[in-house]
Order: sequence, then C-alpha cells, then structure tokens
Amino acid sequence: EAFKNLGGGKGKRKGGAGNKPTVIIESVDVGVPKRTAYDQWTQYQDFSTFAKGVKSANRADDTESDWQLKVFWSNRSWKAKTTEQVPDEKISWTSEGGKGTTKGVVSFHRLDDNLTRVLLVIEYYPKGLFEKTGNIWRAQGRRARLDLKNYVRFITLKGEAEDGWRGEISDGEVVRSHEDAIAEEENGEAENGEAENGEETGEYEEEDEPGGEEEEFDEEEEEEGEEEPEDEYEDEEGEDEYEEEQEPEYEPAHSGSRR
Repeated sequence: EAFKNLGGGKGKRKGGAGNKPTVIIESVDVGVPKRTAYDQWTQYQDFSTFAKGVKSANRADDTESDWQLKVFWSNRSWKAKTTEQVPDEKISWTSEGGKGTTKGVVSFHRLDDNLTRVLLVIEYYPKGLFEKTGNIWRAQGRRARLDLKNYVRFITLKGEAEDGWRGEISDGEVVRSHEDAIAEEENGEAENGEAENGEETGEYEEEDEPGGEEEEFDEEEEEEGEEEPEDEYEDEEGEDEYEEEQEPEYEPAHSGSRR
C-alpha cells in the first residue's frame, strides 16, 4: 500500500494508465518561408544547440536517427525511424526507448510568403510504473513548448537554413533519394528559365511586327507619291495638244488680210 501511494493513484489517472498514450500537441508560427522552416527541422544535429531537452541527435541513415533526451535528472536514449517524409510538408516517425515508445508528426503550413505554422503532435506510450504516472511527460509537454519557441528564435535570427534532406519516404522506405530530388529541382529550374527566355523573345518579336506594318504603309505612300508626276505630265501633254489644234485656225486669218 505504501508503494502504491508512492506511485500515486491520482498521477496514474492524469497520465493515463495501461496503453493509453500521453499526447503532446504544440504549434508555433515562425517568420520564414515554409521551405526554410522545413530544411532547418531536418538538421537534426542542430537540435541540441537550441532545444534544452535534447542532448544530442545524429542521423544514422536516411530513415533512422539516434537521440539523447534529458528528462529531469535522467537521460533517455531513443532510436527514431522516419515512416513518412514529404519535403516542405511533414515528417512522421516512431521511436523506441527503454522507458517507452513514441509516435510523432511535425507538419509545416504556409500562412504567407514569409510566415509558416509548425504543428507538432507526439503520442507517448510509457513503460513501467514510474513512467506511467504521466508527471514526467506532462513536464515534457511544457518542455516541447519551450523548445519550439527556441526553434523559432534560432531560425528567425539565423534567417536561412542549410539545404535540408529533400528526399521522400513512404512506409519507412526511401522512395526518392535526396540526390534525385535535388537533380529534379535543378532540371525544373533550368526548364523554367528557358521558358521565360522564350517568352521574352516572343514579346520582342511581337513588338517588331508593328514596325513592319509601318514600313509597308510607308512604301504604299511612296508608290502613291510616284504616281503624282505622271498626272502632271498628262496635263502638260493635254495643253500641248490644245495649242497645236488652235494654230491652223489662226493661219487662215493672216492669209486673208494679205489678199
């Protein structure tokens, strides 16, 4: 009975006995683009620089990572496996430790060009009486909230993130490698650049077309201008013919006076 009181029945009810998980849900808004927020999160080795609850974190391979967490006066070791990962969208994982297991997901939501909401959801399934009291993980909920705020301060002051892991994972398997994702992005940027250059060239050609019409119009005016002298010459020829016709009528008058 004394041992039961030490464990604390009240604590059990709050923390959730049996297989009922302790759930942590936290969110923060960070003033950087969604890609920047995501890329920084994939830099696991940086977590220990701003998250006080993380002693160390290292990526073992594309799907697995090793974590050392500080819980009050003790340390917890976790081996995490990424189950789903979509660049700039979400990362889901499960982890196994000596004191329990966790399932978690972090997702990234665009609010504006330079404003992103980061949503963190963690389910903790404790092992052992002490862990099941829930007091530790309620405290870890507060720690997660503080660490998210530290994350916001860290990336906001930094302003940018090194290139993150851009691969894609589904059902715990890599379906697109980081290298392939980077190559696809570079090819897409090159194609977009060529398309933009083509559009600019087309605009310049369209601007030249009105000039061609003006040239044609000028040529027509020149042709009309060349026809005008012909009219002048025709008028002069008509006057000459008229003068020639009048001369015969004038000569008989002179001959009559001589007689």
